[in-house]
Amino acid sequence: MRLYATIMTETSKNKDMLQKILSFVLRRRHYWRSISFDEIAELYTSRLITMFAINIVNLFAAVYLYKLGYDLSFIALFYGVFYVLRIPFAVVAAKFIAYFGPKHGILMANLLRIPSLAAFALVPVAGNHALWAIAAFGLFQQLSAAAYDIAYTTDFSKVKHAERAGREIGTMQVIEKIARVASPIIGGVVASLWSPQATIILAAILFMFSALPLFASVEPTTTKVKLRVSGFPWRLGLPSIISQSVIGVDYVVSGMVWTLFITAFLFAGLHENIYMALGGLASLGVAVSMVAAWLFGRLVDRHKGDVLLVFGIVGNTITHLFRPFIGTTTGVMGVSVANETATSAYSLAFTRVLFDIADSSGFRITYLMFAEIMLAFGAALACGLLYIGMQLLGEKNGVAALFVFTALYELIMLVCRRAAR
Repeated sequence: MRLYATIMTETSKNKDMLQKILSFVLRRRHYWRSISFDEIAELYTSRLITMFAINIVNLFAAVYLYKLGYDLSFIALFYGVFYVLRIPFAVVAAKFIAYFGPKHGILMANLLRIPSLAAFALVPVAGNHALWAIAAFGLFQQLSAAAYDIAYTTDFSKVKHAERAGREIGTMQVIEKIARVASPIIGGVVASLWSPQATIILAAILFMFSALPLFASVEPTTTKVKLRVSGFPWRLGLPSIISQSVIGVDYVVSGMVWTLFITAFLFAGLHENIYMALGGLASLGVAVSMVAAWLFGRLVDRHKGDVLLVFGIVGNTITHLFRPFIGTTTGVMGVSVANETATSAYSLAFTRVLFDIADSSGFRITYLMFAEIMLAFGAALACGLLYIGMQLLGEKNGVAALFVFTALYELIMLVCRRAAR
């Protein structure tokens, strides 16, 4: 018995040593500490398909409305109203995610995209009911966007590795950019050769399947819990929550507003070929920034996130100031590349801040809900200022004034510089 006990003791020691060795090796090679290899593939695959589907339509939606005869003021007001509605939607989405989990939140968001796309496809044939179709498109789109943003950031922030989060976020940005390179080109070709409605059908099919890879594993968070607000650490979270409004402003200005500016004032003679031209320009900027995103992720892990944040903000501020003076294709290409590179820099550093605070606050979903609310506020603010500017200064000057405002508003994000280290 004594010999048996000795053998078992030595076996146990050897087993523990082997586990430590394997743990060390796997941790070095595979830094996603909270999820398995299969779950990485699930997260990457779902994000890739979803971003591909979103970008096929999003780049052309405002241009499509403009080509149907709706003026820039209507489009600005339309988007502004629905960004305001996105604020209460964020609260509902956060409660759903807290109870059912982020993977079910992503599934719900993707399913909500389908009626949104169906309504958008009906706009040119709806006749007197076109405004109802546009309203349904905006309503379901913002419901979906609020749910997806909170669910995705909750899922990703939960499974990231604390020490190598920058590299993980950089890798995910590269995955997103692969989708953003391919989708404008494919969407532009499809819209130009067939019709914009064909891109809508393609996107709807992709949304139907994009969440399925996630359900090969369980939810990463505790489910069936209530959303908590009482006791929220405002001192910790408030600077980054306010800074999230900058993301919202920049998202609208660099996306919808810049695209409409190119369509209405620079490439007005391209007619239906505008979709292919916009797709090519967008893909060029994203392709160049892919390498930057990979390098920037490593800088964040070396505690250079504050430098990266400042570089991105200053770079984007200068880019916005140049936008009103662009009048050639070469200039548009230069702005697209500069904007994508600068945005990659500050968004990567800021996302690391966002996830670190989500981890340490003890109010992960609540904090990400507040961040989503401020993003929607920033987007609505940009649309509202665009509408007012165009009413007071005219369309082109109103857009130019918004570019200048955005350049200055970007500087608010510097309050997060210390947290980005």
